[in-house]
Amino acid sequence: MTSGNRCLTILLIATSLILAGCGQTKIVRSWESDTIAPEEPEKVAMLVVWPDNLQRLVIERDMVAHLRKSGANAVESSELAGMRGELTRETVEVALRNANADAVIIVFVIGGGGGESYERSDYWLDNVGSGVYGWYAPRFYDVYTVRQGPGYSEKTSQVYLETTYVDVRKIERVWSFVTESKDIEYQDVAGKLASKIVSQMKKSGQI
Repeated sequence: MTSGNRCLTILLIATSLILAGCGQTKIVRSWESDTIAPEEPEKVAMLVVWPDNLQRLVIERDMVAHLRKSGANAVESSELAGMRGELTRETVEVALRNANADAVIIVFVIGGGGGESYERSDYWLDNVGSGVYGWYAPRFYDVYTVRQGPGYSEKTSQVYLETTYVDVRKIERVWSFVTESKDIEYQDVAGKLASKIVSQMKKSGQI
């Protein structure tokens, strides 16, 4: 699969992720630092690691809007100087400090797969290969494309996202969790993930 085709298939998934619907998103694994005490940030940047820049803008915008409604001083990382295009840990750290952000929330895909069978009558996801992505650490994930056709029986689609909160002042992870989202074609993952981020920040006293 060419790089262009891979980005296109991931873009199709990304588009379906932000459609409103009734899918499920749940936390399947969580972690909190035993040594870094959570502090309320003066400014927290939302960084969504995504191959397509336009889709990244949309997801970050929606998640930041949700965080702001909950009282967090959140900003879209894509709106900060030096945070467009290909990112590395070094360029991100410099850009965040120049923007006076003292924390960053990083979201990226870490996997996907099938689940229980059910009947589709419109479209479904087809596994077309695998890839690797991730800013904090390389991750492997399955790549899907959208197929259309009547009366097709397929398995429930799933996507796994890892969300990590990093204290920019200390360059240390404070907490992280992995979410599993099912029936991703019919679901607003961005909004539901933002709700779980808000809950974690309230639990940690960061809002």
